[in-house]
Amino acid sequence: MISRSFLLLQGVATPFFSELGKALEKSGHRVLRINFSGGDLFSGRYFSIGLKHINFRGKPDELADFYQQVFTQHQITDVLLFGDTRPVHQAAIKHCQANNIRLYVYEEGYLRPNWVTLDRGGVNAYSSLPKDPDWYLHYAAKHKLGKPKNINVGGSLAIRAWHDIRYHFSNLLLHYYFPYYESHRPERALKEYWGWFKRFPMLWLYLNKQSKKKVAKLLKDDSPFYLLPLQLDADSQIRVHSPFKNLTEVIQTTVASFANHAPAESRLVIKIHPLDPWFTDFAALIKQQAEKWQIDPQRLVYLESGDLNALLDKAKGTVLVNSTVGTSALARGCPVIALGEAIYDMPELTFQGSLDQFWCEAQPPNKAVFDAFRSSIIDLCQINGCFYYRKGIKHVVRGSLAYFEKEARQGKL
Repeated sequence: MISRSFLLLQGVATPFFSELGKALEKSGHRVLRINFSGGDLFSGRYFSIGLKHINFRGKPDELADFYQQVFTQHQITDVLLFGDTRPVHQAAIKHCQANNIRLYVYEEGYLRPNWVTLDRGGVNAYSSLPKDPDWYLHYAAKHKLGKPKNINVGGSLAIRAWHDIRYHFSNLLLHYYFPYYESHRPERALKEYWGWFKRFPMLWLYLNKQSKKKVAKLLKDDSPFYLLPLQLDADSQIRVHSPFKNLTEVIQTTVASFANHAPAESRLVIKIHPLDPWFTDFAALIKQQAEKWQIDPQRLVYLESGDLNALLDKAKGTVLVNSTVGTSALARGCPVIALGEAIYDMPELTFQGSLDQFWCEAQPPNKAVFDAFRSSIIDLCQINGCFYYRKGIKHVVRGSLAYFEKEARQGKL
């Protein structure tokens, strides 16, 4: 493989970028990492100082000049980063675009579980992938793509939480050393931890049982229901790639449309994200919306947890913004409408009419198109693995090296 000069910017709060950097060095490439915070510096298994690195300690408005100097001095050919909406990345992305420098963006997988995204140029709404069903049918047929192998990489929420806590504790510990750094997340980490500290014991004590009973009743009952799976307020897919400011607006918009246009005997099931920190009292908000629109409270079902796949199998339709739950719903033949900018939002897959029309006019996705879409994006920009657990990280590192080698063989450098 041709020797290249990789610049690693901010990654996910785990050892993944450090392990990837070491693997790139072993493959004969030059690697430089920039640390913006104490979490970046200490994110590796043996800290990030095992790689050649620079600590950026300046102010945000100094980043453009800083990047210009780094790119020139180190003759950077490739940039890797996690999250293309983060403020610390914007000047680097603009520099890459203006100077034809290869930009690779990592993100959580377009498919779940056991997949991560590695897309060139940008992810989600910034991805260059087309929204043309015929294109995917042609691509899958041309490359003779079959059903991909999906290896379960395992792991637990506790490991993921440990990485997150270690990252943010390191930020706090070394705040004096990186005095101008501000996280891309809108809320302080300690506030999120406090929210989880309050929520998770309640889940274990009774909320899981309560939700399980509600789900069992929904599956047993013959009345139709629609599903609204919520994302996180802090998710850039809500704040950047949707017309909504927050989840409150999502719920208000969906309930208003449901009240006025959904079949009278149907119900709307609103399920919050597994990692929601309870900043918003969704139960109270839903109750308030039921009163506002004079809906029977029994028609709005609120879930703290529950078997999502079982719900998707029976739901009459799924309303979401741009959550990856969309691909899970499509895989199960459940009609979907995406209210934001979603990678899978295209004719033959998602409903292209209005939300008001969706309740009575939704149709299941075209299975052939979805199969072609899924196999194509796996071939183009998905890697089997995860960012949080040792086994998954090894898979993503190997998959990333294979991705870069494939581009070199295809002459895309």
